[in-house]
Amino acid sequence: MINVSTDASRESPRWPQAEDRQPRPPAAARPAGRAGWRSLGVRIGDALVIVGPVLFDGLASVVRRWGDRWFMINDEEACWRGWQTTKLYGGLGRRYRDLRFDTLAELTMASGRALATGRRRATAIS
Repeated sequence: MINVSTDASRESPRWPQAEDRQPRPPAAARPAGRAGWRSLGVRIGDALVIVGPVLFDGLASVVRRWGDRWFMINDEEACWRGWQTTKLYGGLGRRYRDLRFDTLAELTMASGRALATGRRRATAIS
């Protein structure tokens, strides 16, 4: 059996105790030379709050333009055929939809209702 707790560890605790810590002076009692001083991390954070959205918008527009170039031929063909184009994933994906499928869906639903009611569907050739 190995004993991991020794007498030396009992005498000197690993973590500092609350009574060993020195209290910090209040903000009003700090030296006047540091009154307007902010750490580097705080200054960088403030700058990123201002500059970050501008950089993000610039990067997003580059990605969007790249996607527009990548899908240019497909978008032109979809426009020529009268399809609806939806940009996905920030411009890096496309969804093309033929609006004639709406008409087809309505006809299918109408024929289903006619079958459910027992009526015969009218056809062009009788």
